[in-house]
Amino acid sequence: MIKRLLIIIFSFLFTSCIDPTAPEFDFLENLLFIEGIASSIEGASYVKIGKGSSNEYDYYKTDFLSDCSVELISDNKTIKLMEGFDRYYAPSDFKALKGESWELKIILPDGTEYKSYPETMADDVLIKDIKAEYDLQLSYDDKSNRYVPGHKVLISFDDPPEKENFYYYEYRTYEDIPYCNICYNGVLRDGICISSSGYRWTPRYYTYPCFSTCWNIRMSEGISIFSDEFTNGKSVNNLLAGEIPLYSKRNILVQIQQYNVSFEAYKYLKSIKDAIGNNSGLNAPLPSVLIGNLYNPNDTDEIVLGRFTVASGSSKSIYIPRRDLQGNAILEYEINMFEQPGDNVPQPLCATCYPIYAPCEEGPYRTSIKPEGWESELNSRILN
Repeated sequence: MIKRLLIIIFSFLFTSCIDPTAPEFDFLENLLFIEGIASSIEGASYVKIGKGSSNEYDYYKTDFLSDCSVELISDNKTIKLMEGFDRYYAPSDFKALKGESWELKIILPDGTEYKSYPETMADDVLIKDIKAEYDLQLSYDDKSNRYVPGHKVLISFDDPPEKENFYYYEYRTYEDIPYCNICYNGVLRDGICISSSGYRWTPRYYTYPCFSTCWNIRMSEGISIFSDEFTNGKSVNNLLAGEIPLYSKRNILVQIQQYNVSFEAYKYLKSIKDAIGNNSGLNAPLPSVLIGNLYNPNDTDEIVLGRFTVASGSSKSIYIPRRDLQGNAILEYEINMFEQPGDNVPQPLCATCYPIYAPCEEGPYRTSIKPEGWESELNSRILN
């Protein structure tokens, strides 16, 4: 008997033949969900581990599970993954090689162990061309009740004729940021925002410049896949590989990652995309199709949600100037407001400590390393 009932029960209720109501879902809390990829692209391998916590507004919410031991294992090497904000990520110089077989091993804080069945790296398919098209109505945002602008990123490539190929797309964006920390109703002291209550005439916030140039990194949302069922061995042109919302009007570098994945991985991803309508990421209601290639070696009856995929990939970048675009950005940065000597705030240790800088904390979502393909401000003004 299965010890954990993980399959979501769908109950479709119809008031009449022509007026179906929205489906109702029975949600089960504390479900473990694992999603991982070992990539041939440097810096693109990661594992997400989440646990379902609650049903909020008809969405199944998953919380990041920290303090896990996460390893990628091949025949002759083991790669230890580091914990980040919402994922475990491999060292930036790691990449899986063609022909290698990899599997995933996870040990939870309570000692429970999970593994994946091994997968072998296939051939990569190179992206030949990339371009971006701006759309003032890229997508509809339910929270703000409006259409949001952004860029459609289109790619072209030559599909190999030897066999069927299945593709999965992710993107990573880089934008330089005007400050590395911001304190609302407070000031930065020893790396922590402390309250400035009790001090009169202080501004609503202070921003703190970075020690060096710093880039924010955003990852793709939703699922983008493609099958060569009707294009086997042909050139594929202007395929939509990613949609980049206009979070801010700062210039941006977009890196598209094209993965050649197995048919099993493609079926898994397509099932998720079909189930959630590709609108709400993996926080949408969880269907039974989330059962992948993971298992508990100490409890063969346990069903494990999620999948580990080994994917050969290629990437191509495009730099997009955005400062003069029409439309309103979603999450624009605040105007810089730096502390000045004599401000009526809790003082730093010395009178000559201004300006107060904040570090560019290296990690999966921020870097001080200039991304390849980044344009200088002079070039970006010319491109604009």
